[in-house]
Amino acid sequence: MEKRITIKDIAEECNVSITTVSRILNNKKGYCTPETEEKVLKAVEKAHYYPNPAARSLVTKKTNLIGVILPDIYNYFFQDFFKGAEDFLRTKGYNLVLCNTDGDTEKEKEFLNSFSQGIVDGIMISTSNKEDDNTPILKLAHNKFPIVTVERYGEELKEIPRILVANREAECMAVHDLYEKGHRKIAFICGPEKADNAKRRFEGYCQGLEEVGISFDKERVCRGDYKLNSGYKAAKKLLDCGKDFTAIIASNDLMAIGACKAIMDAGKSIPDDISVIGYDGTALADLFQPTLSTMVLHGYDIGKTSAESLLKIIQGKEVTDKKVVFTPELKSGESVRVID
Repeated sequence: MEKRITIKDIAEECNVSITTVSRILNNKKGYCTPETEEKVLKAVEKAHYYPNPAARSLVTKKTNLIGVILPDIYNYFFQDFFKGAEDFLRTKGYNLVLCNTDGDTEKEKEFLNSFSQGIVDGIMISTSNKEDDNTPILKLAHNKFPIVTVERYGEELKEIPRILVANREAECMAVHDLYEKGHRKIAFICGPEKADNAKRRFEGYCQGLEEVGISFDKERVCRGDYKLNSGYKAAKKLLDCGKDFTAIIASNDLMAIGACKAIMDAGKSIPDDISVIGYDGTALADLFQPTLSTMVLHGYDIGKTSAESLLKIIQGKEVTDKKVVFTPELKSGESVRVID
């Protein structure tokens, strides 16, 4: 096995100091002659030398890596989120390290612990766990480790920069939209019980019903887990229970599309028999036929805003807006009909 070329080897080859090689590689001008710079760069190219990032980080105290912890990378919203964060941070010289928890709190703790060992300069975490799981995050923040939370709840997090979504308002808005279109029997597919944002979306549904004067009926509510197949099963259960309804609101687009499939498999038409509204506003909403009405979350913008806040912390700047709330907007598709 060949010995790895080091910066010391390059310095000896060119008869210059290690510091000189380092300055040239970091594009610091004015420390050597153009001839020396050319000689070093040629030696680097000839040797196929790449700086050792671990060694560099020991000197600079920076890795130029950002840890991103997400609950489900199959979810299109989190793909939009990651893309928004990545597009911004790459322009600032950072690369992202992605970890997927599958909603497992133990995995989340392991990732947080690993990242806190100095392998990343900061962390963005967006998970669906409940308030009692915030201790590891608080510990990191207390130790001045740069961290931003996304859709993470708990009063104890108020001093940590966090990005939230107006979940209650959004689902309340969805109910109002259906009511204005003549719907009076509106079913709802919840997200997972352990997810705080799912709880808030359900509360928004209940609030909307109350505001328009529709009585809550638990038989028109079924729980999913934010995955496509759970939306199918939930809608099938709602259809099989025999309770009449003209519309379904699903807590995310994946479950909404799963619900649409169940409705069509039951021989019913969307929107003629049953209308459907999703939540996220991902590309899925436009790709599905009929196109899905959905509450648009602006995942890309949430990712970019989260990255901007984290970079400020890393740079030692003050984050004046500790709490940023995004309000979803209703995007009308072809999956909702007007009842005369």
